[in-house]
Order: sequence, then structure tokens, then C-alpha cells
Amino acid sequence: MTSVGDQQRLEGHLHVVRAIMDRDDIGIEEAIERLGALIPPQDHQSTIELWRSQTSTTITILEPAELSDGGPSPWFRGWDTSTGYYWKRQQSFLRNQLHRADYEIDNLDLSSDRVLAHLEDPHSTSRFDVRGLVLGHVQSGKTANFSALIAKAVDAGYKIVIVLSGLHNSLRRQTQIRLQRDLGHENTPGVGAPETSKVWIWMTGEELNQDFNPNGQNAGVLQGNNQVILVVKKNKSRLDRLIHWMDGKVPANVPVLVIDDEGDQASINTGGNRSGYVPEEDTGDISDKTDLTADDVDGELSDDELDPSAINVRIRRLLKLFSRVSFVAYTATPFANVLIDPDAIDREGGGELFPRDFMLSLPKPPGSTYVGAERLFGRDQLAGDADDVEGLDAIEIVPDWEVPILIPPRRNRETPTVTQSLKRALRDYLLASAGWLQRSGKDEPCTMLVHTDMRKALQDALADQIELELASLRQEWKYDAAGALRAELQERWEQAFRPKSAAINLAWDTPFAEIEPYLERLIGEGVAVRRLNSNHLDTADFEQEPTLKAVLVGGNKLSRGVTIEGLLVSYYVRIAPYYDTLLQMGRWFGYRGEYVDLTRLYSTELLISWFHDLATAEEDLRRQIELYDKKKATPLEFAPKIRSHPAMLVTAKNKMQAAKEITQSYDGELVQTLRFPFGAVDCLEHLHENLAYTRAFLSSLGPPATNESGLVGWVDIPTGTIQDFLDQFWVMPQTSIYPPTVRNYINEQARLGELIRWRVLIHGQAHPTEALGREDLGIDGVGPIGLISRSRLKSDPTSLGVITDPGDELYGLSDEDVKDAEDRAALREFPTRGKAYRSKRSPEEGLLILYPISGNSAPTSARAANRIPLFPAGAERCTVLGYAVSFPFSDSPATVTYIQGPESRRP
Repeated sequence: MTSVGDQQRLEGHLHVVRAIMDRDDIGIEEAIERLGALIPPQDHQSTIELWRSQTSTTITILEPAELSDGGPSPWFRGWDTSTGYYWKRQQSFLRNQLHRADYEIDNLDLSSDRVLAHLEDPHSTSRFDVRGLVLGHVQSGKTANFSALIAKAVDAGYKIVIVLSGLHNSLRRQTQIRLQRDLGHENTPGVGAPETSKVWIWMTGEELNQDFNPNGQNAGVLQGNNQVILVVKKNKSRLDRLIHWMDGKVPANVPVLVIDDEGDQASINTGGNRSGYVPEEDTGDISDKTDLTADDVDGELSDDELDPSAINVRIRRLLKLFSRVSFVAYTATPFANVLIDPDAIDREGGGELFPRDFMLSLPKPPGSTYVGAERLFGRDQLAGDADDVEGLDAIEIVPDWEVPILIPPRRNRETPTVTQSLKRALRDYLLASAGWLQRSGKDEPCTMLVHTDMRKALQDALADQIELELASLRQEWKYDAAGALRAELQERWEQAFRPKSAAINLAWDTPFAEIEPYLERLIGEGVAVRRLNSNHLDTADFEQEPTLKAVLVGGNKLSRGVTIEGLLVSYYVRIAPYYDTLLQMGRWFGYRGEYVDLTRLYSTELLISWFHDLATAEEDLRRQIELYDKKKATPLEFAPKIRSHPAMLVTAKNKMQAAKEITQSYDGELVQTLRFPFGAVDCLEHLHENLAYTRAFLSSLGPPATNESGLVGWVDIPTGTIQDFLDQFWVMPQTSIYPPTVRNYINEQARLGELIRWRVLIHGQAHPTEALGREDLGIDGVGPIGLISRSRLKSDPTSLGVITDPGDELYGLSDEDVKDAEDRAALREFPTRGKAYRSKRSPEEGLLILYPISGNSAPTSARAANRIPLFPAGAERCTVLGYAVSFPFSDSPATVTYIQGPESRRP
């Protein structure tokens, strides 16, 4: 096996070889030959193999899904981006200094070309005003994409670049430094200062207080003779300064590129079209939401500094200043953007920021290094999928009863406490850090995120308690002669870390003895605790501290845009009731594939279930864009449907003024209860109530028509009886089934003469076992039912993933119907066998299936890696009842609720 030292030596060889290959446009063998004695002969083959591993042709580069009005601009067909000065330097930097693999650079090259192709020709003599949207993934390289776009756009002839970068000084500064690195700046490591004729004029700086300031600025630079760039925050006062200074100073022939980073934040018009301000739904005072200072706002910080309506109209005013401008918004959470009314216009701000010209959905980054919501939390099955997508085994549960201790209510003056789960998370952080340092062979950044509340006073108090806990650990490690802490950490490593590492990559399996020296250093030298809010000067600046080891405690400053390097453990319990806000809180997403086995996310069962549902809604929206792409639709023809959630909003209500609720049919669908609140204090109470309701329901049905092989069934049950059962049975909020809409659909169908009778089936165990047990369900003439086994998903502990069996829907179908359905499914007339079976059921008849699940259920050996028992060891348990409803095909109205964006009224 290659040692860490060998790997570093070969990486050094390859760095030099790549530089020669790029410079002389030659292959790797010739480059090695030219380097002669610089690379020892014994390393030649290993260097070639390393190059091949980093340029694997097995990586599939997917093209972005695209909605556009007319497709790529004609000028782009005659433009070769590979000849551009700024992009060529950036590409070389990515390959030779950052050691990006060829497939990564190719993916960036392709996707940024696709965006550039939709901008207008900077040499056009006509006026133009382009509006576009690029949809990426959270922490997936959106900055890299627009950095490449800027380089290519300026190579093509754009002269002024304005980057609107979030609400916070820290995010603006991070973006400024990143662009200086990628585009060229004399004082920033990276591509280095450009040649004299290509020097950028940077009108903003890399310090926190170096946002745009008109004082002393020379307006002559706006005449188009130089490349000018500004990185500006999106707050009212700063945009007012910029607009006032630029007004009338940019000649009509100068092309301008405006990038709106995090384009769904603060850029959406929440106040209608200047018909009055509607405050964005949020809690806490303005100082809890930002790190702005009095210098940013010319005086006192007021609420309207962050008013999205005020910011939106200023962005629109800014765009109106230019005769030739291309505007591109970037976001990973486009829910608000696609719900903008494309026809909205007003005299003060002009046309809305709807991406009328193009909308690009970037595919997931290629390779296995990116970890997004779907990979971490899994998601539900969508049309065309063979099954649900299961998440990683990286989730740890914070019990509900700990949350009030971590976040004392506002009316109390209690100090937050380091709970047992937070203590375990801190130990996991130390172990994960030691494991990563040992594996990488380099002094990498290693961080932990703690995000519990937006209140700064509470963040500060919890940070104090974390410091005390780390000090206690340090003292115990140093002076514990018996080695109890060492033994505890060793057991945790051997049982919780090594098996997960080996399951992903056997080469990552490392015994405790090999990480112990790194653990010794981490604990002995101490880990910093940083309070990232405006009460403190603490920072997490990875440019200044590239090897930072710290626990980062914060709130909104950690909630969007900011990249946290080396994030190994996240402790997150803050409730955020909006899709976009919650996804943006996920700083744990990103390029963490090299140490994904070491990462841990601590959160509540409720939040984990929400993230699972969000991953489903996000993928559903992306697939809609792909579908419209195949139809060659324009953004104005795109009417997105975003799955609604029983407990969350798609985005703040004031961002959805143009949206409407729509419904989708249960026609030919199977819906089922998948989620149960096993970690909630009232879980057993709800489960016992469901048992009681079910006994009463089944008792009322009389003797069953079927009682064989674990299946007990009834026929010709009235619709009203089924509706009463659905009304009484308690269901945890979940996207897989929402009983009120199911009931409404049944009502509507019955009114139309469909679903007027039902079959009811109990799926029990055909051969009951002592381990799983039996349950008396009060069935007339039938004894206790043998209980079945269903386990929980490790990555989403409220979810069973699926409770149905494919054969359950055969109840009531003839042998001929079953054979015909299976034959038609084999011919791809139906996407699944279940759909084919449902096509054989009369529209007048529905099927309700009950699943009595043993409280003793545990995963089988075949699924143990991704599953956990129904109840924790030692916990009180009971029978869990779930159900599924199988709907026949029908032409009736729909009842699954979505939020749909407005369709344009334009011809």
C-alpha cells in the first residue's frame, strides 16, 4: 500500500509533469522523459498511474438542463473560450496548483460555457438586457462557476463586473478573496497579478470594511478602457451608494455583467410592485441577522437595510443604469426565484428579476467527492425510480428532551447546558479530526459547527459551556492515570468509526493506535472555540488560518454561502420552517467525499425527516426542469410545481405572492405511512391510540371474508367507514401521505361515482415467531395476528423507508388480471408492477392495507448496515400500525398539493 510520504512525493512529481504537459501540449510519457533525472525512474510508472486515476474516463460529465428563449446566442458559436487570457490562467491554476482532476475542470469548463453562451455579445452595437438563473447545489461550487464565467466573459469583451454577494461582511469578504485568487490580484496567492495590459481595477477590497465606497473613486475607470470589478453586499445603503455613484457615468457602449450570488436571498420582491412593504417572516431583532456595522449603513442599523423589497428595487434600478447588461443569479435553493411573477413591472424598478432569458440547472458534481442532501439524508421514490434512495450512515440523534436544555425559552434566564449528545459530538469531533489528519498526512483544517439558535447571547453562553467541557476533557486526558477517557475514545472509534470507514473504503480502516498520536496533539494543544456573531471579533478565515482546528458556534452568519473547511461534525437543532432557509443552513454539504466516513451530523428526528423530504422536493423540481428542457420550453413557459409539506413552507409567504396552490391526482397511486416519531416523548401514546382505533375499526367490520396465510381481508366496505378510520388514525406529518388530502380525494371520487366500495386487508405474518409476537386486533372470529418486521433507516430514523410488499395489491384480482398486468409491465406499458396491478382494479373500488409491525423489529443481517431497530435497546415498546392506500386509475380531479409558479400572460 502506498504510504503517505510516497503519495506526497508522487503528487509533487505529477504537479511538475502537468505543468510541462500544459506548456508544451504533450502527453505524460513525453513530459516525464523531458524532465529526465528530476523524476527517478522507479517513480515513472507510479506517476503515470496516479495521473490516470485523476483523469479517469469513467466519470460521466452531464450537461446542465436548460430552459432558454432561443437557445445559445449566435455570437458564441464563433468564440473559442480556450483562447481567453483570464480563463487560461484560471484553468492552469486549478490544474497545477489546486490539483483539480481533469474531469472536474472539464465539468467546470462545460457548465460555465453553457452560461456564457446565453449572455449577449459584448461587442453588439444594440442595447441588451439579459436575465438568467443558474441553479446549483448547496456548497457545490457555484462560486467556481461564476468565477470561470467572469474570466470567460471578460475575455470575450465584458468590461465591468459587479458581484452582489449576500448580506454579511464575512461572505462578501470570502467572495472577494476567492475572486482575487481566481482572476488575478497582486496581493493574493492564486493565479497572480496579470500582465500590465490585463490588470484588473478592483474597486472593493478583501478586508471586512472594504466594501464599495465612492469616496475618492475615479469614475473615469468606467469608460471601458480597463477591466473593472466590484464585490458588493446586498443591503440598501450600500446599493444606494453604488447606484448614485454610477448613475450617468457608464457609456452606452460598455458591456456590464452583474452576478447575483445567493440570488434567492434578499433579491426577491416581497412587497409587491411598490404597493407597500410586507416584512419578511422572521424572528429576532436586526442585530441577530447580520454582522453589518454603522459604517455599512451610514448610521443606525434599521430593519429596512435587509428588507428584500427595498433591495430588490435597488438591484432593478442598478440594471436600468446600463444600456448593455447581462444579469445572472446563482442559487442552490431556487424555490423563490421560480415563483416570481414574470410579468411584474413597475415604474420605479422596471421589470422583475425573473430569469426570462435562460434557466440552467447544473447537474450534481461528477465523481464521489460531493455530498449533498440526497446522499446524506436519502429521499423518497420518484416516478421512474426503482426504489427509495437511502442516505449515508452519518446521522446521530439529539433527543427531543435535550432541546429545551440547549435552547432555554426566551422567557427563562437559564444558561444552555452541554447535553449528553453534545458531549458525544465533541468527542466524535476529536476522533474524526485525528482520523482525518492521520489519513491525509497533512495538517488539514478540522472544524465542528454548532448551530442551535439565532440569538447571539445564547450562542455566547453555549460557547462558554463548550470551552469548559473541552477544558475538562483536556485535564482528564492529561492526568487520568487509569486511562478511562482513552478507553472510552478507543471503544467509540472501534465501534462507531472503523466499521463505517471500512464499509466505504477498506483502505480507510485504521486502528486506534495509529490515530492516537494525532488525538494526543489535538487534546493537548487545545481546540479553539470561535463565536461567529457580531458580538465578537472571532473569525473562521481559512485563507489566514489554513490549518484551523476549531468549534464554530454561531447562527445566521453560518447559515448561507460561507464555506467551512474541514467540517467533520455538525450539531444542528435550529428549527427553520422554510425549504430554502433549511437547506441553506446545511453547511455540512459540500466536497467532503475524502472524509465522508468520518463526518457526523447531530440533529433531531424531526429535522432529519425534514431534510429527507427536502431532498425529495429538490430532486422533483430539478426533474421538472429536465422535462421542460426536453420539450425545448422557455423560462416563460415553465410553470414549476414544488411539493408542499404539512409542516414547512416552500419559502416565506411574502416571496410567494405570485404562486398558487394546485393539486395532483392520486390516480393509480399507492400512498403509505412511512414516518413515526420514535424519538418523541408522546410517541407511545400515539401508537397506543392507533391500536385502540384500529381494534374498534376492525371489530365494526364483522367477520372477515378472507383468513389465510397471514392475510385477513374484508370486501364491500362503505366509503364512510374508511373515511372515519382515516380521520381517527394519528399520522406524523410527512410528504408520503397527508390524510386530509386523501380524504378529500375519496370524497370527490365518491361524489363522481368512484371509490364507493373498499377492500380492507391486514398483512400479518404467515408463520408467526416468538421473537416478533402477535397482537389481538379485535377481529370477529380471528385470534391474535402474527406481527411482521420492519426496521428504520439509519440516515432518517423516523422513516421505515417502505412498509408495503409488492404482492399486497393482488388482493381481489383474478389470476388472469395478475398475469396480464405483469406481462404489460414487462413490456414497459407501466413503470412498475404496482401501477400495472392498480390498472386492473375497478375505479369504484379502493384498497386499504394495514400493517401490524412488531415492536421487537430489528434489521436482518442483509440490511443491518443501513438500518436500525424499531425501538432503541431498553426502551418501552409496542406494536406499530401502519397503513397503505392503493388507488385505482381514474380521470377525477387531483388532490396532492403543490405550490405552482405563475404562468406568463405574455404571448
